[in-house]
Amino acid sequence: MDEGEELVNARCSLLAIGMAFLGGAALAARPAAAWKGEEVVRDGVRHVVNPETPVEEVTLLAKEQWQRGGEDDDILFGMVSQLVRDGQGNIYLLDGQLSEIHVFSPTGEHLRKIGREGEGPGEFRNATDMYLGPNGTLGVVQVFPGRIVHLATNGTPAGNFPLPEVEGGGFQLVFVGRGLADRVVLAGAQQQMQGGQQVQSSYLEAFDPNGKSMVRYHEEKAETRFGGMKFIEKTFSNFQRRWALAPDGRVAAALAFDDYKITVWKADGSVDQVIERPQYAPLERTSAAKQRYQKFYDAITRWNPGSTFEVSATHPAVAQIFFRDDGSLWILPARGMWERKPGVFASFDVYDKQGRFMRRAHLVLDGDPVEDGIFFVGDRVYQVTDLFGAVMANFGGGTAAADGEAVQAEPVKVIAYEVASKK
Repeated sequence: MDEGEELVNARCSLLAIGMAFLGGAALAARPAAAWKGEEVVRDGVRHVVNPETPVEEVTLLAKEQWQRGGEDDDILFGMVSQLVRDGQGNIYLLDGQLSEIHVFSPTGEHLRKIGREGEGPGEFRNATDMYLGPNGTLGVVQVFPGRIVHLATNGTPAGNFPLPEVEGGGFQLVFVGRGLADRVVLAGAQQQMQGGQQVQSSYLEAFDPNGKSMVRYHEEKAETRFGGMKFIEKTFSNFQRRWALAPDGRVAAALAFDDYKITVWKADGSVDQVIERPQYAPLERTSAAKQRYQKFYDAITRWNPGSTFEVSATHPAVAQIFFRDDGSLWILPARGMWERKPGVFASFDVYDKQGRFMRRAHLVLDGDPVEDGIFFVGDRVYQVTDLFGAVMANFGGGTAAADGEAVQAEPVKVIAYEVASKK
């Protein structure tokens, strides 16, 4: 691998991992008795304009069921990139650093380990995401060279997903994948020469199981080159980690950095609605937080000689976005991560299918969403401790706590909780 390939691999892997990973949770739906927003139609598209106050606030109480990893376990985790669940309730945990997938029973018993590092059948490197897709196969997402490796749940290689070809040469990157029975939705990018310049075209697109394009939801283009780049966080950190796929095929994405605005497409690609919170004020970063993110992005730009990175003075309005099994939309805003009540891990904004801000859900467990990863899968929550430190250590950037101080990464633990709601 030459220096340019190392740049792309390091840059894309760090961006794709992010700092926390979210799936889907479960709460009983409640009637919208006191929603105080409004719906307006602009250019033929329904915009749901929400107030800053939800209909209600609820507390999610997390009760530990099991934990694996850490100093006292024989299971060692490197960098946990994703968790998915099969129809029997078994959990598949992707370790992007060690290039393997651990399979656990619903009670935490270690059933097997599948996958391995390499370029052959069923092998992968630097994987950043995983999904359960058509035919019940696992799709392991490798950023660069862009590749999706399919595995049966018993570990048998099942070929690779046929990614679209890059016209006129160039190469492809894949960041995030989500699957349903009839489709795979990908956030990826193609880099190629256009008019004498190297251009990266980022896309959010649905494909059928044979790799044929079904619909392209969104795309953005930006010039890129090796050496002498000025990276700007507000454009560099785009929609590629801030989108979600619903069980009914809808897709939602946050397309702006500062604006609290979510575009929702129907399964056929037409825009269903735009969810807005116009009164949401971007959260200013402290000097320590800016230092933290500068350190994070410096781990990327150090591979690009003569380049600089301009970190935003504000946090992105939307940190993470995901759908529940019932079709409701969950958002983790910056304020839900950085402005927390005592005892609350993080606070999520919950929207019904009509795009109305129904509740703010406060998750209560011991941890820090800035340092730890959280995956909601069905009615359970899976906490990955010190995920940010593991990401930084894996890519040679050291570690830094929320206050900017250097810290030593602790052995990673995965903790499973059952979650119950309390008004």
